[in-house]
Amino acid sequence: MSAALPLASLLLAAWLGAARAEPQLVVLSQGGATLTATDPAGEGEPRMIALDPAPGGLAVAPDGQSVAVSHADLGRIALVDLESGAVTARIEVGGQPFGLAFAGPDRLLAADWDRDRVLEIDTVAGTVLRSVAVGAAPSAVVVDPAAGLAYSIDRESDQVSIIELAGFTVTGTVAVGRAPFAAALSTDRARLFVANVQSGDLSVVDLAGGREEARVAIGGMPYGVAVLASNSTVVVVDQEGGRIVEVDPGTLETGAAFKVGDYPEGIAALPDGRTVAVANWFSDSVSLVDISTGAVRAVEVAAGPRALAVVAARQAEAAAEATP
Repeated sequence: MSAALPLASLLLAAWLGAARAEPQLVVLSQGGATLTATDPAGEGEPRMIALDPAPGGLAVAPDGQSVAVSHADLGRIALVDLESGAVTARIEVGGQPFGLAFAGPDRLLAADWDRDRVLEIDTVAGTVLRSVAVGAAPSAVVVDPAAGLAYSIDRESDQVSIIELAGFTVTGTVAVGRAPFAAALSTDRARLFVANVQSGDLSVVDLAGGREEARVAIGGMPYGVAVLASNSTVVVVDQEGGRIVEVDPGTLETGAAFKVGDYPEGIAALPDGRTVAVANWFSDSVSLVDISTGAVRAVEVAAGPRALAVVAARQAEAAAEATP
């Protein structure tokens, strides 16, 4: 690093390296129209970032320095800088954008619930590049950049649409349970686990074969799903039961269940390989659950948390190294 480097750049690099040496948890509260950035270990004070009304979906950019937030009622996607807490862009896309996922540094995919499409957005230019028709009311989109594929979770069509990213075309669909809402890839990216709200189960999709290979009974209303990196354990949110349920990826049998808050929805796995964070919509809290011990710790956040995401330490470190 040059001795002539401006002081502001040195301070920013120091902040990124020190303040974000550990994973950060970003929580989207719909009722409070707020992002809360906090340390899952409970160190330091949470940072609150004000948003436009009724935010719904959340995705972390690959560099970990910003997030995208969808506002379905406004037909808008906002970009938020986590370091400054500023909304840096408001991209008007129309329709009802909800589920979000980054497909590259400047490429964002958005599931348009109203128009039954997935949009590809250039976050630098603030424009919609392409769109592709999928099933009815897509609620989420999951990206596998290594395979060049994305998966649209089509709630009202009870299916997953497979999108080839290069051509941005749908190459196939897979039937799943009733009213799928969220999904997560297995650690080896060979399977997609889909939470089905109305049939109370988890669809296990064999991606190579393009078929549903199994369906695991969860009970209640499965609204979210995450996969632990350490041992590939699948964890499913049961919104109706106020709990999360483990699923063994080998036997596809359910294991332990843990009580969390009221009407949990979003879930994210922390990089430690044993902890999941759960957004409790009606309890205005996030539950941090250590799957290995069963310990549960609640963190208060703004009203109506629905989505959350983890900014991994390696993302922050990479961004610090890239600071000029």
